[in-house]
Amino acid sequence: MKKFRHKKSLGQHFLKDKNIVKKIADLAEIEENEAVWEVGPGKGILTQELLMKKCNLTCFEIDESLYPILFKKFGTSINLVNKDILKINWKEYLKEKQLKIVANLPYQITSPFLFKVTENADNFKKVVIMIQKEVAERINAGVGTKDYGKLSLKIQFYFKVDYGFTVKPHLFFPPPKVDSAVIVLTPRKDKPCLEDEKFFWKVVEVAFQNRRKMLRRNLRMILSKEKVEELGVNCKIDLARRGETLTEKDFIELYENVRTLIN
Repeated sequence: MKKFRHKKSLGQHFLKDKNIVKKIADLAEIEENEAVWEVGPGKGILTQELLMKKCNLTCFEIDESLYPILFKKFGTSINLVNKDILKINWKEYLKEKQLKIVANLPYQITSPFLFKVTENADNFKKVVIMIQKEVAERINAGVGTKDYGKLSLKIQFYFKVDYGFTVKPHLFFPPPKVDSAVIVLTPRKDKPCLEDEKFFWKVVEVAFQNRRKMLRRNLRMILSKEKVEELGVNCKIDLARRGETLTEKDFIELYENVRTLIN
């Protein structure tokens, strides 16, 4: 077996602290025989802890050179998938009605991975992930703060967000240049029910398109000047505001009014 070399291109920073690994696994509250996904198992330090929970574990590892290491260590006790988690057909792998995700995510896939999670939110009972601390703060950001944006709104629309704990660079090999953080996403029981979620997110996208510009200007991307003026008269939301000042309730109000004008 060839000696493994870390790949900077894949953002590989492997945890080496077993106490942190145990804390991550415990946050997932895994039950026996429960279906769990791990993304980017690396050399398997978290994998080993998850298997102690006696779960049905599927591991997605893009690095082909790690495949033999993981297979030698765990054999058929895990379902090892040597594919890019962002390129697979998620519906094909989501054979279980509901499952949990536990992962130390490579930094560069965090946002696209989380958007995939929101697209399939009904399939997940809990998501426990370690990501860059800065991104964790964005996800957990409140309305009107500098970190609040589309990612914050979208994750909080589908999930209750809990900040678990911070993880310092020296607990990884090789150490990253920034702090990491573990967050826990739990599906909301009070998630808003909208007739056209796809269009709702289009309105949100437009509202955040140019953070410095007022809603009135950004909405011209989907409405005529006349329709924007009509919206300003009929909508309770002041179109002189900017996207980052709108709460979830405000965005729903805006979406419903814009949708009425288009339909």
